[in-house]
Amino acid sequence: MHPLQRYFLSETFTLIPKELYTPQCGEEALNAQFSLKGSYIYKDYCFESAGAVIAFAIKEENNENGASLPFVVKLLEESLTISNYNRVVFHYSKERKLAHIIICTGEELKLANSFKADSFESALYFLFLSIQQLQMNPKQCIVRVCSEIESQQEDTIKRFFNGVETNNLSNLIQQ
Repeated sequence: MHPLQRYFLSETFTLIPKELYTPQCGEEALNAQFSLKGSYIYKDYCFESAGAVIAFAIKEENNENGASLPFVVKLLEESLTISNYNRVVFHYSKERKLAHIIICTGEELKLANSFKADSFESALYFLFLSIQQLQMNPKQCIVRVCSEIESQQEDTIKRFFNGVETNNLSNLIQQ
């Protein structure tokens, strides 16, 4: 990916195994998962290392804003730069009240999700529950936070997880 690539913040995406993906399948999955109103353009991005296709929808009027991929693509790419066995990527936008989490073990992508959350702490709690539900030990996970965080938020992460790394990627999001 080009280093100056811009992304749009969105929760309207889904991952489909590459061998099962067709454009029609992607569009059907998005329409079943989200209540899309208005005119949307359906696109996809092949994420080779996970053997998956990210199907996403972008509002027609937003298609020309310069950002061509959803931010989850950048977060998935970020997960590949982590050397730990348990790879956890977390992003929270307080303006949009939207969180993204990526969880991998070894080479296996376990979860790529986005969700609405009223606060950073609520989003972090959902991350904690997701890790537990995947039968992983939070104390064996270092969380890579890809948004701006305050020192007290960093302290909270350190209480529940093995540690925290930061790489604020929010500047790559097209406003």
